[in-house]
Amino acid sequence: MIMPLLGSLLLVVLAAVRVPSGMRRMPRWYSLLLPLALWLVAVNLSMPLPKSYPDSPAPGLVSQGLQKLDQRGLAGIQCVIVVEGSSLTMNGLDGNRVQQVLTEQGIPSLVIQLSFAGANHAERYEYLKEFVEALPPNQVEALRRVKLILCREVELGYDKNPLSNFLRNGSTGRSLRYLAPSQLPMIFSWLALKYRPITWIREHTLLTNLGGCALFNLFHVGYLTRMQDISPPSKTAPFIPNLTQSPNFAPKGSLETVPDPGLDKRLTSTFAENLAWQRKRDSDFRDVFRGLPVSECFFAFPSWSKQNADYNVWKRRQPGKERFFDGDGTPLMAKLSPLSLWYDELHLQEPGAEIYSAEFAKYLAERIRSKDL
Repeated sequence: MIMPLLGSLLLVVLAAVRVPSGMRRMPRWYSLLLPLALWLVAVNLSMPLPKSYPDSPAPGLVSQGLQKLDQRGLAGIQCVIVVEGSSLTMNGLDGNRVQQVLTEQGIPSLVIQLSFAGANHAERYEYLKEFVEALPPNQVEALRRVKLILCREVELGYDKNPLSNFLRNGSTGRSLRYLAPSQLPMIFSWLALKYRPITWIREHTLLTNLGGCALFNLFHVGYLTRMQDISPPSKTAPFIPNLTQSPNFAPKGSLETVPDPGLDKRLTSTFAENLAWQRKRDSDFRDVFRGLPVSECFFAFPSWSKQNADYNVWKRRQPGKERFFDGDGTPLMAKLSPLSLWYDELHLQEPGAEIYSAEFAKYLAERIRSKDL
């Protein structure tokens, strides 16, 4: 019902537009661009784009983070720690456990976790941006009086591709929400630093899909249909532990022997190819906080994957990555060696997640006490 009314209103507006004197007929380009411009203005004023994507996990994660801030408040809190990540973090890091151990260590803290399975860097940026933008002014001011720490997940698969899983998810609410027009320049700046000229041709499928999603969002295509037909998702949780093990998980040897300190130069050259876009990404993530003083800490999970383990070693050695935790030099590797603690070669089960969370919290406490964070 609403769409015909909007269409009728648009026709009335067009009929009321006067053709300048001396012009016998309206130019074809004018008659095409004017309705597009009017529609663009109308939909952006009346139809908030994020509300048409209730199937995205972003609103659930953001609302839970805000509720945690509201319920606990910041009175007596020394640190607010914001954790972002993908399924490795969602299954392997329990923010409440980190918060508990930090408090036991004499550092009263509040941990806000924004992590979800399959979330690439563009989507995780969207979670973080929506969370910060939703903070009321009084909470922003309160955050200026505490230590604010952003903990960033490091994982080879996502660090190689800023839009990992985009094509797999297609034009779903998850993808469309983080491909808002305001965010596309930033995403293309990442791709411009990642891709060589010839790569843009090879990645034509990705670019075509990006263009289609951009137009879909720009003109809010299907907005009302999505609002009416898509049911809200089930409850979104930032920490969802794995309770069973994958039947295909059967590694050999010991977890401690997987990382190789003598890295192959050919392998590390492929890692280095992504440094340029990662630096831009890191800068964009920091800018989300709109001037709030924030410290960064990077973390990775031990892995039974040789390539991922080597990437952790290489990443730890990079300049500026002194605040990097993957369990090296701690009892964590030995504690996580039992296969029963793992779901697969990358993801932990619940007992393993509790062990990792406690060790990570101790690492944070040590860094905070030494004023390195």
